[in-house]
Amino acid sequence: MKSALHLPESELDIMLAVWAAPDGITAPALLETLERPLTASALHSYLKRLEEKGYLRCEKTGKVNRYTALVSRAAYERQESRSVLGKLYGGSLRRFTAALYDGGALSSGEVEELRAYLDELAEKGVE
Repeated sequence: MKSALHLPESELDIMLAVWAAPDGITAPALLETLERPLTASALHSYLKRLEEKGYLRCEKTGKVNRYTALVSRAAYERQESRSVLGKLYGGSLRRFTAALYDGGALSSGEVEELRAYLDELAEKGVE
């Protein structure tokens, strides 16, 4: 990835489809996969931008182009998580979690799941 670039929703939708196809995906298959209807021309514009940003590689396979991810989903998730945490919550995981809890987005089961995960990290010696 050239730099840590946030993807707009339209490009992220395309990347989600590419990440779901570990062997790569063609533009016609992408058009079938995407929930939002796009013209072939619009899709190719998005694909070209994602290539320029360093997210995709395009390889000619016969008569069609096959697109594969150059940035893993996990790497993008880490980048976006850090960005959101830093920008909106001043880097405070506590403030982020409190916002989820106060907004009703966390159930008691999810709080328990989070607690178990933190206990697991503590056992591993993660500080």
